[in-house]
Amino acid sequence: MLAILLLPEFSELEAALALEAARRLEYPAYTVAKGRKGTPALAGSVWTPTYAFPAAPPPRALFIPGARRPGRMAQDPTYLAFLEEIWEGLEAVFLGFNAHLFLAEVGRLPTRVVAPGEVARSLARQGYQVEEGSFHREAKVYSTLGGLALLQALADWAQKVIEL
Repeated sequence: MLAILLLPEFSELEAALALEAARRLEYPAYTVAKGRKGTPALAGSVWTPTYAFPAAPPPRALFIPGARRPGRMAQDPTYLAFLEEIWEGLEAVFLGFNAHLFLAEVGRLPTRVVAPGEVARSLARQGYQVEEGSFHREAKVYSTLGGLALLQALADWAQKVIEL
């Protein structure tokens, strides 16, 4: 089961790609957020999460799409509690274009990552090693450049090709 964590002002493109990839892989997927109210996305759409944190079933994998200010959500105790509750049971965590900043803020980003542009520079200043490529797996965390690189990371984890 793949859970897609909807931070406020998230990338609906990445969330939609993850949902479609899960459908094509025949994996159940759902969206989850702090509450069941609509969550605004970067391009202006509003998504109603399938579950609020307390009611969400435990996922095998978690995808965190990029968002306007992902590091800020790492200060919210509700997000921290959700991540703490599910972390040990996760097989994989996938990061969208800047979701690295959320995981770095909560102390769960591995030392070696792949990240785009300014995110890579910010992480390098914080002591992370930025690798080349479209995605990089370190333990259970798949850091990506975002966008279509997410599909490559999901395909690597699933050991199946994802055709769109």
